[in-house]
Amino acid sequence: MQCTVVLRNISCSFTPQAVKGILDYAGFWGKYSFICVPCIRSGRSNFGYAFVGFRVATDAEECHRIFDGKVFGRTSSRKICQVEPAKGEKDTKALAHMRRRQRQGRQLGLLLCDESGE
Repeated sequence: MQCTVVLRNISCSFTPQAVKGILDYAGFWGKYSFICVPCIRSGRSNFGYAFVGFRVATDAEECHRIFDGKVFGRTSSRKICQVEPAKGEKDTKALAHMRRRQRQGRQLGLLLCDESGE
């Protein structure tokens, strides 16, 4: 069963590819189906959070163990990451909006991954 988490308080400089690289380096390569990093229109920065859709709940729990309460990735930012389940109405609306924009070909910040991690 898929489990989506929100990584809050990540550096605003991270691209979706950078978030993917950090997750892959931590051992999550191939363990998620999507990464969604909402970006401002220019695509030069994000809003400080990312959604990750893990394929199984145990990987989401491991992500929480590794990243919650720590700085996410190598950055000059001192923001402390919070890893939470994406369950609230605000999270659901944000994800739905990102998926609509992806279908319209206008989305910056959504990576869809197959089981090989590509």
